[in-house]
Amino acid sequence: MTDQNSSSIQGLNQRSNTSFASVLFAGAVLIALLAFFYAQLNRTATPPERHAPKEFLRAGLPGFEQYRRLINVEGVKATQTSWKPGVFVTELTAVVRNSTGQTISELEMRGVVFNERREPVGERTVSVIPEQRASLEPNGTMKARIVIEGLPRRAHRKGIDMEVTGVRFE
Repeated sequence: MTDQNSSSIQGLNQRSNTSFASVLFAGAVLIALLAFFYAQLNRTATPPERHAPKEFLRAGLPGFEQYRRLINVEGVKATQTSWKPGVFVTELTAVVRNSTGQTISELEMRGVVFNERREPVGERTVSVIPEQRASLEPNGTMKARIVIEGLPRRAHRKGIDMEVTGVRFE
């Protein structure tokens, strides 16, 4: 009987050793899989480097005000016409000079007509580059044009302005 007890104890020890080894092996495989997937996740989390066009800069983004000061808008003029009876259109024109040292591939401008209290009575935002011209080279100039439709007939037009609202460089 003692031989039987010792052999059953040895069998239990062997089984528990085998079970313990199986648990250790499964744990090691699980840790290896987790490490592999973690490494893959971190590797794909950073996008591959690509040479995309430069960012479109708008008010509030770093660097915009610096470049805006170097894009001069000069000689703003307004011409009012009537395309149809009762429909008045104001055409704003200005000369834009690129003093940034870089070629501008997109230039967004806002034209505004003000009343005597400096409140806008009409406004429009337009991409003058590339719509009116493909690009503007460093130290180059161009005539920018913004047409504002639908101004009230009796609106008091006391002021005009054209300003740069966005820019992208090549």
